[in-house]
Amino acid sequence: MEKYILLLSCMLCGAIFLGLGAYSVKKKTPMNFWSGVEVPSESISDIPAYNRAVGRLWGGYSAVWFISGLAALWRPVEATILMCVLGAVGAVVLVLVYKRIEKKYRVK
Repeated sequence: MEKYILLLSCMLCGAIFLGLGAYSVKKKTPMNFWSGVEVPSESISDIPAYNRAVGRLWGGYSAVWFISGLAALWRPVEATILMCVLGAVGAVVLVLVYKRIEKKYRVK
């Protein structure tokens, strides 16, 4: 039973991050990355490209959760460790990659 709870939890998290990515691609104004911090439209040189890059970023992070969820069907303990390690490392990678995206599309 635990493996199905872990599967459902991971899939739900993955779906949320994937949804964030899809929403980002469709958004007409710059997508916010940090909670509570709005990105002004005049500070981004190419808003559609910026939003696509942020969308890919969130989509890539969702893969961590989907992979961990699927791994839970066969090895729940290892999947939990995978989820914790990749989730934590992935969060750091998210910030680093976002900084590169922001630098690339920021009006100079």
